[in-house]
Amino acid sequence: MNTLPLADRRTVAREITTLLTTHRTRLARLLVVHLLAVAVGLAPPVLLGVLVDGVTTGFEGTEVDVVALLIGVALLAQAGLAFVATRLSFTLGEVVFADLREDFTERVLALPLSTVERVGPGEVLSRSTTDLESIRDIVRTGLPETVVGVLTAVLTVGAAFLVNPLVAGACVVGLPLIALSTRWFTRRAPAAFADELAAQAALTTAVAETARGAATVEALGLGERRRQLVAERVARAEEASKRPVRLQVRWFPVVQAGYHLALVVVLAWGAWLVVLGRADIGEVATIALFVRAMVTPLDDLAYWFGEVQSASAAFARIFGVAPAPGTGEGPLPADAGLEIAGLRFGYRPDRPVLHGIDLTVAPGERVAVVGPSGAGKSTLAMLVAGVLRPDAGRVAVGGVPVTDLAAPRDHVALVTQEDHVFHGTVADNLRLARPDAPDADLTAALGAVGAHLALDTELGPDAYRPTPAQCRQLALARVVLKDAPVVVLDEALSDGVDVLLAGRTVVQIVHRLDTAVRADRVVVLADGRVVEHGPHAALLAAGGGYADMWAAWSGRPVVGAAE
Repeated sequence: MNTLPLADRRTVAREITTLLTTHRTRLARLLVVHLLAVAVGLAPPVLLGVLVDGVTTGFEGTEVDVVALLIGVALLAQAGLAFVATRLSFTLGEVVFADLREDFTERVLALPLSTVERVGPGEVLSRSTTDLESIRDIVRTGLPETVVGVLTAVLTVGAAFLVNPLVAGACVVGLPLIALSTRWFTRRAPAAFADELAAQAALTTAVAETARGAATVEALGLGERRRQLVAERVARAEEASKRPVRLQVRWFPVVQAGYHLALVVVLAWGAWLVVLGRADIGEVATIALFVRAMVTPLDDLAYWFGEVQSASAAFARIFGVAPAPGTGEGPLPADAGLEIAGLRFGYRPDRPVLHGIDLTVAPGERVAVVGPSGAGKSTLAMLVAGVLRPDAGRVAVGGVPVTDLAAPRDHVALVTQEDHVFHGTVADNLRLARPDAPDADLTAALGAVGAHLALDTELGPDAYRPTPAQCRQLALARVVLKDAPVVVLDEALSDGVDVLLAGRTVVQIVHRLDTAVRADRVVVLADGRVVEHGPHAALLAAGGGYADMWAAWSGRPVVGAAE
């Protein structure tokens, strides 16, 4: 199965840095508030230590009340700062995730159509759904909780060393265990998570292809084969999902043991130092409370570190979606003339579809392409529109190769056999061609193709469902709005659209031969080659293959054909 590329770690790091740099002010504000919240949160353990020492040395009642009041004030201040920090964290997460989604959408839309055609439908679908979903919680919740965990660990250990360095040394006793186990995990996790996402994409592709081609599957009796394929993909996805879980259940308990061990050692080592007179009971109590307070943030930090390994694989898939380099470098076309020279193409290297097509279409000329099924007509249309890239030869508009145009859709408009209507109003559907088009232009475009639809009509499964003829009219109205100088039409047209094609260079794939009569020239394809071309009347007079096709289609012999 063809897949989209993956971004390397350097690219992922650069893209994430760029994303965060864009919001550096929000991020700085978030870090400051979290820092204050963690710092204030260190006060209660310190005050409790003071209280413990005070009880052993004979605190006055008023002194106890003051310390208790300070503890209460510190707890309230920490709660307030934590609330503000959490609010800032979620706001930042939503903004960053929204930017990420918009950036990914732009990347997908900027992909060459040939790339989208080549890869499986589940490849783009899984990256825009499953992969983004796996990142969502990281950006929204994991980022702030990671910040809290890191700040808590650093400030707490630092404060412990200020209280009593000898006792505080026990806080890091579990660090080697955590470091070694994490190193083991990070060496294996990225590949495991990447394999899991790839397996899910393959499953999505199998399901999407089966659903999209349900009629073909049923007609050809392929149901059992498709069910078997989906079952195999399900089994593969299930097995791939188990490997990351196995890694996590082996790594996470070791990390937890590392920082829980610190609490036990602090108490034991601190008690020994108290006996030796090298530490006070209050100091040991304070540091023990510090370590205990770190457990929850460190639990969160360890959890999100594991999730980041999955997210890094998703980031690689998302940032791997990028337009092909080197496109958009050519000059603007000087005119709308179309030149096809030595054009060769095959969907597989060993099965060529087109064999050296040569064709010149003058600016404003309308050419009808006819031929039997499988002759390569639709393939030629997609090559002219830049959807596919030729194996050899070139397609140029005004002397500029279509593949070099910065915005091919501005110069070549393609209307395929399938008419796509999107959920939204009629106006929304039309503005896909020209987002800034005023209502007057939208109404004029509908009128040009004979459509009678109100601009505010809602379209979709739960609203008005346009007829196939209306879907075709909407597609043609987009062509009118786009006003591209070259138009490629695949399949039959609606009535009354000859006016909208006037003055444009048109390549029209014809299935109803009466449409070819209105063309300036007819090109006959057979087995991927041009076998005849010329005006309709001249081809009939020549008595060749086109004349035979016309006779078969019209049901009457061609009069005056060459013998």
